[in-house]
Amino acid sequence: KPIMLIALLTGFSASAQVDDIKSASKSNSRSSGGDKRSSGGGTNIFFIFDMFRVIRSWQHNVLQKKSEIPGLVGFDLMAQAAFQPSAYYVVNPRVRGNWGIFSSDFRTNYLIEEKIGKNADLITYDWQIVQLNFITTKHVTVRVGTGIMKEGFADQLTFSESSISTNLMFKENTWGSFAEWRSAKDYNTGAVPRRELNLQVHRKLFDAGHWRGFVTGGFQFQRYYSAVNIWGIQFGGIFKFY
Repeated sequence: KPIMLIALLTGFSASAQVDDIKSASKSNSRSSGGDKRSSGGGTNIFFIFDMFRVIRSWQHNVLQKKSEIPGLVGFDLMAQAAFQPSAYYVVNPRVRGNWGIFSSDFRTNYLIEEKIGKNADLITYDWQIVQLNFITTKHVTVRVGTGIMKEGFADQLTFSESSISTNLMFKENTWGSFAEWRSAKDYNTGAVPRRELNLQVHRKLFDAGHWRGFVTGGFQFQRYYSAVNIWGIQFGGIFKFY
């Protein structure tokens, strides 16, 4: 029933979504006018030193729990795709490395729109350079990250992107759920190139040595330049190494 409901909600096709996104990107590029403004600001060396000591101690304490918390050190390979039948598809190959309280997450976001004659497509490269794992337990992980979103079309602009995600595991890590919010910002023009929400459920398929395999299902929503909406049912797989 939940899958049927999602299918009904996502069954509305929209026309020329890819062209609309590219057009919005070009308009934002012209509005920027090459302005390279910076926020600036001073740095307190003593504050940085204290923060470094706190983080180092925090990391040390968390790494002591490596044997208790699956995936605390390792990496995840993800291959997922969202689709709205006869409208568009979003493909997200992705890799994330984990080391205690730190993670780094890179993915490709490839959008394909079905059109008469020739399909339209666009691509972005999304790198959450540093993610801080605020909560790391056997059953709960909460990450906050910062990085970049780079458009692979038009002027190939690069924007700052922030994220927050929560991963829950149940029944001896056989079942899990994942929720993620991303937001990219152009601080020169005030535009929001993309906001995104991902909701997933995970089911373990196998254990093989250091590898764990999961099948995933869920829902993805993206909004480009506060004007163009993309959403669909999402399926895929995750392979964890630890």
